[in-house]
Amino acid sequence: MSEAWEEAVAAARSALRDPDGPRSSWLLSAVEALCAEGELPYRPELGRDIPELVALLDGLGLPETADTLLEHVAACLRRQPGLLVTLAPALDRLAVALAAHGRYEAAAQVTAASVESATERAAAPANFARLALRRGDTVGAAELAVEARRLAARSPGEREALDVAVLETAVFAEVARREGLHAEADELVDELAGYVRRLARLAGDDDPATQSALAALAWAEFASAEAAGDRARMERAVDVLAVVAQRMSATLGGRHPRALSVLRSLATAEYAAARTSGDRRRLAGAETLVAAVVRRTEGRQAGFGRRGPDGTALAESLISHLEPLLAGEQSRPAVPLDARRQLHALQAQLSRARACVDDRPGTAYALALDALHQLDELARALDQAEERP
Repeated sequence: MSEAWEEAVAAARSALRDPDGPRSSWLLSAVEALCAEGELPYRPELGRDIPELVALLDGLGLPETADTLLEHVAACLRRQPGLLVTLAPALDRLAVALAAHGRYEAAAQVTAASVESATERAAAPANFARLALRRGDTVGAAELAVEARRLAARSPGEREALDVAVLETAVFAEVARREGLHAEADELVDELAGYVRRLARLAGDDDPATQSALAALAWAEFASAEAAGDRARMERAVDVLAVVAQRMSATLGGRHPRALSVLRSLATAEYAAARTSGDRRRLAGAETLVAAVVRRTEGRQAGFGRRGPDGTALAESLISHLEPLLAGEQSRPAVPLDARRQLHALQAQLSRARACVDDRPGTAYALALDALHQLDELARALDQAEERP
């Protein structure tokens, strides 16, 4: 049984590198065979294999297959509570994988499990804080980040503690930024830079964890520069994100979840930078990049067991891209009353889009796309007003 998991992970890695390769054809059958097993094997490596296989399936555009696998895992955890002890070294990664697919009860069971490592207890709330922030729950994200910081203080391992510190500090910085506390956010960006430098010295510049941390820092630097109206710093941050995206794609593969996460940040930052540049050709290119990232991260393309485009996923992804852009405009200082009213109207429109995304994804996508174009026009008008003496 253990060999079956290892073979499935190897096949998924191979499929990610070469979707038309010989091992891709039996990957789905391999996962189906895993789900047909009555129980999970009691071996620590499974804690690594499950999240990796789920991430690879997501990266291949097979979230339904990943969800079926996690349903099987959740059922086994209920029947085999001893697994929580066996999987202790990787409980945080397993909890995040379960939560990302909406299996919150199982994720809570994993998170609440008593484990040997204080670091793992800290990593779980840090990752949940990042997920909460992506959903727009700044209060929940801040509370989880506080818990992660408290637990990480007792961590005996420097490398693991730094991984957690990067996650929770990036969350604190973005929460502060969204609440308009720019001075506090900038101090947290400086703190984040220190953690990233320490992680690079410890793990090496080419380590994927270091690259992910560098991307988090570049995104935080971009937000800082955008709030200050410093276009030169914005451009430097975009350049860093572009380099990291290229390196992550080369190292892990262009469809790997980490590589796609950095690409999403790059697309959002490039769009914001293009919007303030006044270069309409660049703006058109940035809009194309955002659309391409939406398709690449959420679409189901033909081939290798994939179906046609998932309208719900496309709408959700576009809304997720738009929310931080809207938050950035709302945090501008001294926005005129009429512009603030327009921003409130766009916020309401975006809320309507999110409310109907499950039942009417086409309507949700149209509402979000219209809001994106309105926000672009309003942002350009505000930029021009600020430039006038």
